[in-house]
Amino acid sequence: MDSKKRILTGDRPTGQLHLGHYVGTLKNRVRLQDEYDCFFIIADLQVLTDHLKDHAFIEDNVFEVMCDYLGVGLKQENTFFVQSQVPELTELTMYFSFLVTLARLQRNPTVKNEAKTYGVANISYGFLGYPVSQAADILAFKADLIPVGQDQLPHIEQTREIVRSFNLAFGRDVFKLPEPLLGEVPILVGTDGSNKMSKSLDNFVAFAHSPEETERRILSMVTDRKRAYRKDPGHPDECFTFKYWSIFTPSDTLLIRQECETASRGCKECKTQLARKLNEHLTEIRERRQYYASQPDLVWNILATGTKRARVIAAETLMEVRKAMNISFPKLKISMNGGQ
Repeated sequence: MDSKKRILTGDRPTGQLHLGHYVGTLKNRVRLQDEYDCFFIIADLQVLTDHLKDHAFIEDNVFEVMCDYLGVGLKQENTFFVQSQVPELTELTMYFSFLVTLARLQRNPTVKNEAKTYGVANISYGFLGYPVSQAADILAFKADLIPVGQDQLPHIEQTREIVRSFNLAFGRDVFKLPEPLLGEVPILVGTDGSNKMSKSLDNFVAFAHSPEETERRILSMVTDRKRAYRKDPGHPDECFTFKYWSIFTPSDTLLIRQECETASRGCKECKTQLARKLNEHLTEIRERRQYYASQPDLVWNILATGTKRARVIAAETLMEVRKAMNISFPKLKISMNGGQ
């Protein structure tokens, strides 16, 4: 395992994961896990940057995210860990913050977009410094590759700048430059037909939803806004239901396109069939998820094992950082291994 390149990626625990996450990242993680040494961070501290009022739900949401991870097929042997339970990360964040100017953080386009998306009017120090925290998450484990979409590249470039600044300032090559593992991150439009699938907008289909709830949500989907009547020819390229077909059952799209354009397929019929196909697709994921959800001790033990491993590695990195910065103070004879 140690000979493999290391990947770090993860999610903020803001609620149950859904089909948007599966299409965007989870499916790819399942594919990558046998090729790389995978670290999956559940970034609970970063929830507080814009969901401070939701702090009471963080622990429950961490559990839900872990059940979703295991449900989609991520293996227990991966390193899953909770950000707040690796205190070395917060210390690294502090050190790295000395290397980044306020103006540089304010120029980050991803931070600007996220502030607009989440309606953050009064940007906090923590929100603005999110890329610095992310850099600490990456560099603490000396990750080689970071799977990202195009919109996350500014965060990776910020991390690379911190590497260069740190190594230059302290005269040691403590960190190597992480590389983005760039891939297309498809955005799945939610059932409202207007916005990215999101729990906050209630336009999502979660792995935890029952087959009946999944069908109800799919039947409520916006389809072809240009098709006024059942007898009218459809416009599959402008239909949100057709986009789901093309993602989850691409082998069926040719027939569906033909039937839609000739009006031999109605929108309700199309959505009913889509719900059935999605439920078939989700059956195995739901069964695995339910297995783990029914065994909370097992889930927490998997997470505890990963978090312990993460702490050991992060503590080793932190010791290197302190020595490079000349703040390890060996003459004080104090244990500096993060309290382990």
